[in-house]
Amino acid sequence: MVWIIPILAEAAALGRSVVFAWVLGPSELGQAMILALTVRLAEMASDVGVDRLILQAEDGGSCGFQSKMHGVTIARGLIAALVLLAAAPILSAVFTDGPSPASYAWLAAILALRGMVHLDFRRSERLFRYKRMALIEGGATVAMIICVVPAAVIFADHRAMPAVLIAHAAVYAVLSHLVATRRYRVRFSVSAFLRVWRFGAPLISNAVLLFVIFYADRLIVSKAYDWATLAVYGVALQLALLPAQITGRAAASLVLPRLRIAIRRNALALTWQPVFTLHVLLATSMTAGFVLLSPSFIAFVYGSGFRPDAALVLALGGAAGFRILRTPYSQLAIATGRTGDPARANLVRALALIPAAVFAVVGLPLAAIAAAAALGEAGASLRAYLLARPTFSTSEKEEVFA
Repeated sequence: MVWIIPILAEAAALGRSVVFAWVLGPSELGQAMILALTVRLAEMASDVGVDRLILQAEDGGSCGFQSKMHGVTIARGLIAALVLLAAAPILSAVFTDGPSPASYAWLAAILALRGMVHLDFRRSERLFRYKRMALIEGGATVAMIICVVPAAVIFADHRAMPAVLIAHAAVYAVLSHLVATRRYRVRFSVSAFLRVWRFGAPLISNAVLLFVIFYADRLIVSKAYDWATLAVYGVALQLALLPAQITGRAAASLVLPRLRIAIRRNALALTWQPVFTLHVLLATSMTAGFVLLSPSFIAFVYGSGFRPDAALVLALGGAAGFRILRTPYSQLAIATGRTGDPARANLVRALALIPAAVFAVVGLPLAAIAAAAALGEAGASLRAYLLARPTFSTSEKEEVFA
């Protein structure tokens, strides 16, 4: 279930872009992608890690803790929604020929709905029980799939994207309450807010870095080229990062609880080796598969106008591979409470935007921008490894003394 649900979700997102590409055209698809990216990164920038704290904390399964996390989640959703509403005119002004302020404003409803989610299914993940998670995420994904074609036909432009995302968020929230075994209780606690902030503030820093990385990456392309070129780059990048997105979501449910248990049992070395080996195999196989198959697949599914060249595919595949390799290190950092390490690693990735911008200004092809991204991902993975070394040294010493 942990692997199938993320695969279904990413496949649905891919199918959504395919439908929009055929019905709306490349230019409208590029604008729809900006809207989807905006709401996703708004969630990341406000993500204080409540779901991961539930898995990591000793008292993560208690009723009192869960009710306090509901209060934090509601506050987060409302604050993020208000910020996005205020930022809608600014975001629209960045792209003068792009989505209107109203299109960005509608995205705030998604954040508010996310804040109303019942977190009981996250408690089940502490015990490696994933049925309720599968029902919620799978049901919301199916609802989104059902809405894609009607939304594309009714709106006939990029406004179809907020419509399907709102439907997904609404169904997700409703299903989370329907499958919960505990009553929905909400407590607003200052101490809980402070605890979550101490845990999640570094994660927000990491999310802001990711926001800069992914938003600026597409901003550079859109400013240096046009909406149609952004659609080509966006489609190839989405497909390249799809395995990394799936791996990251699965790791949060599977790897994080195992590393937490291993650290408390002083058995990190035994658990880490198979975890890291699996991610090496995933990175190698998924990157190779993307490089070999994606050009023909994209041309067949989206149309010949979306076919990326070999150099672009190779660079994006390398970037995605290094991101997969970094996934277990990110989960290890969270398991040990070193939630600032992912941001420190991603700072290296953010620096790659400088050469990417230079390449765009001088008129180099898209592959050069993607190559800068791959170099940044490689540097970030190396930085993550160096940051994790003290954890392994401490664990080895504890095992010797034990």
